[in-house]
Amino acid sequence: MDSAAPIVSVCTITYNHEKFIRQAIEGVLSQECNFKFEMVIGEDCSKDGTRKIVEEYAAKYPGIIVPLYEEKNIGAKLNATKTLTNCRGKYIAFLEGDDYWTDPLKLQKQFDFMEANPGYTICFTRVVEIDEHGVETTGRFPQLTKNDFTFEDVVMSENCFIPTPTLFFTNTLPKPMPAFYAEAMSGDIALHLLISDSGNIKCLPGTTAVYREHPGGITKTETQKRESYRELFKLYENVNKYLNFRYDKLFRTRLLQMSKIRLIFGSRDLKGLEKLKYVLKNSGDYFKYSDKRNVREILYYTVLLFFPSLLKLKK
Repeated sequence: MDSAAPIVSVCTITYNHEKFIRQAIEGVLSQECNFKFEMVIGEDCSKDGTRKIVEEYAAKYPGIIVPLYEEKNIGAKLNATKTLTNCRGKYIAFLEGDDYWTDPLKLQKQFDFMEANPGYTICFTRVVEIDEHGVETTGRFPQLTKNDFTFEDVVMSENCFIPTPTLFFTNTLPKPMPAFYAEAMSGDIALHLLISDSGNIKCLPGTTAVYREHPGGITKTETQKRESYRELFKLYENVNKYLNFRYDKLFRTRLLQMSKIRLIFGSRDLKGLEKLKYVLKNSGDYFKYSDKRNVREILYYTVLLFFPSLLKLKK
């Protein structure tokens, strides 16, 4: 590695974050470290004053702030891909432009842990969650019952448990990044899968950042939820293939589980022919990942989906 290169790169993507980006940058500049770091900011052609603020800090801190400007909006995933690939550090810390850090020793603590524990490729901390008005809230990230995690935990978890603004990882990202990363609806999970393939994950004590929840992400329609689940299903299939099916048994277990959930919960608010069409369309994945044709199980799900009152009578 170039001796002049930073040890840690802070990867920040931003778009229309005029109200928040200054706080995000200041949280990075306040870090107390015994190593060199940079903040690579992917500014995605914002329509507000975000770029002007980034330009202001880039001029003031030329050795730390590294701006990447787009002349037309390319979207969050492509912006993240481009910004990540421009990070030169041994480690990368992720911070979106509307979140911010609250602990001036955040980077030092995470760096010290990773240097002392080479078997880990990711570490993170818990966060404080706030809504669009700055009021503290909860619910975006699950309550954790342990502090050590593996690739299997990432695959099998129903929720993303690593808060984006505290993600700190070893820079072993493939170049170029695989196509599925930019295509994934959940870029966070795609990134976690790529990195945790080669090491374990640690949740360090305390909170070091604030995660800002936007109103558009708090609630979703049933159609959006079904689409999101389909996209996650597709991501797991793509990652399984990308990793040459080394975790095929694990992924098949997860995909079978997901196919059952899609059948049951995806169709619960549908009626009649619409429900039948949905079940027929999505049952293929169930049969694809089921190791054997379990007639009793198939019969059970048929009754559960179309004649649930019969199960109540049986009880």
